[in-house]
Amino acid sequence: MDIFNIESPAAVFAAVTAGAVLKYVAGYWILRNTNKVQWRQVGTVGAIWIYPIKSFRGISIHEADCTYLGLRWRQLTDRHFTVATADGVYLTQRQEPTMALITPILNGNDIQLMAPGMDPIGVPVHQDVTEYNISKVTIKTDTVPSVDCGDDVSNWLCRYFKREGLRLHYSAPSLEKRDCYKAKKMWQHPAKPGDMCAFSDYCGYMVFSMTSLADLNSRLEKPVPVTNFRANIIVDGSSAYSEDFWSSIKICDAELRALDACTRCLLTTVDQSTGVKDSKEEPLSTLKTYRLKEPYGQKPCFGINFTLDKPGKIKVGDPIYALSQ
Repeated sequence: MDIFNIESPAAVFAAVTAGAVLKYVAGYWILRNTNKVQWRQVGTVGAIWIYPIKSFRGISIHEADCTYLGLRWRQLTDRHFTVATADGVYLTQRQEPTMALITPILNGNDIQLMAPGMDPIGVPVHQDVTEYNISKVTIKTDTVPSVDCGDDVSNWLCRYFKREGLRLHYSAPSLEKRDCYKAKKMWQHPAKPGDMCAFSDYCGYMVFSMTSLADLNSRLEKPVPVTNFRANIIVDGSSAYSEDFWSSIKICDAELRALDACTRCLLTTVDQSTGVKDSKEEPLSTLKTYRLKEPYGQKPCFGINFTLDKPGKIKVGDPIYALSQ
């Protein structure tokens, strides 16, 4: 049988097989090279910040694990503790700006809290869930179970803030977390079911670039530091506000997906070194002159909210790759 006879069964089979192989190879080549074109380096990790206790001073760290609930450093995960009022509603610097002066320090298995005029107090990092300490806390429109961290730290907080009924709450690993998909906003947001966080306002990560901050500071009489914006990942080497257009970012193995712009409030006006709100409401007032965007209304945008698609470890200096919208 002559396999070179184009009408022979062998020739037909060979042609079909060759076509299939060529199609597969071409598809693989296109996919691989398309991905290379899509993922482009936009900068490097300039700084990493974790805020174990909501609205308290943050901790600048060199490396962290990106988890589905936020950055994790050693035994601490971002915003897994929060202060709440007697009726269980979370408290922030919007109401108590001197929260900015409370410094958490990891000391063995405790978080040591230090504040002006107060003796330090230690709070266990890991709080067991029992029938005696289970409580509830309300963050935004979500009410979720939490662990009450006890009377000692409660009394310490009440003395510092000079108000009654304050309690420290902890989101233990076994307790229900908040689903960003259910967040109620005045605009549509693209969070998916399972985009989780603990006590963050909305999601697990906030990202912006140093060039964006530099541009803002060039417009201000008194420059503000990165800590006014309480971001987790600060980008070096990108152009100002380029983060507005990133649909996803990749840092080593970690992949994060953009949700929406981070709309800013009076918390940004708190001087993080003094715990005093700026009398001119800066930098918020200046941001309102040039960072109002649709569909976000009268709250200016600065930075981007992200959630995690793929976990991984990141460190300062790592390259950041992005997919653009």
